[in-house]
Amino acid sequence: MMPEKFTFPSYEDRMMEILNKFGLKKMETYKGKDITKLWDMKGGGLVWSYKYLYTAPKIEKIIFSVQSFRDKLMCYTTSVWPEDDYAFPIYSSFWAESAKGSYMLIDLYPQADCIVDLPYMERYLDPLEDAYDKGLKNFSERGTRDPNWWRAFSSPYALTADFGPSTKETQENILSLATDYLKIYYDLWEKDEPADAVYLERLHERKQAIRQNLKDKDPGGLMLENSVGHELTELTLEVLF
Repeated sequence: MMPEKFTFPSYEDRMMEILNKFGLKKMETYKGKDITKLWDMKGGGLVWSYKYLYTAPKIEKIIFSVQSFRDKLMCYTTSVWPEDDYAFPIYSSFWAESAKGSYMLIDLYPQADCIVDLPYMERYLDPLEDAYDKGLKNFSERGTRDPNWWRAFSSPYALTADFGPSTKETQENILSLATDYLKIYYDLWEKDEPADAVYLERLHERKQAIRQNLKDKDPGGLMLENSVGHELTELTLEVLF
């Protein structure tokens, strides 16, 4: 039997089918900075990439990014950050894919400390239960590259995996989980209303801590800086987080 030919997944089509339901508006500037230069970014081992930033009702920003390193490694990133008037979580999925293997992180980062605020978990995270169980069945061994600072703010429903080689089946399993979580997130977003300002104060502290740690400690920053330089890397990290 001929070995299965490796091809990359149809990530953009599957994810954008859901993201378009949010009523996206593409952004050309962010915090007064021109971000159109991120729409077609390349250099060094980064042979092509794009990073698009969108806004939508109730949403501060939606980041959608695809990067190709020497056409052998693809990095897919989708994240959704709610406006400060809302308590619903932060959607995040990252997937590094090559013929040799895959590494993924999929989660809804809670803005609240869930052991202190159990009603928050019940409202915003319990709907993930079935999708999480599906993820555990497909990927029973947790990823080994998850840093402790990331585990400190991730939810009880975080899914991670780090394995090889990649196959059509594993690609479909990952893409299915990323879209399952995003569909659940869309339902949460659609129903949510602005939260009480006093209640939101402690959520904003945690949200900012998540943002700052991701920006300061993102392991992809060094790889990107080696490819496109310091200025574009700083702009990328500002946009991402």
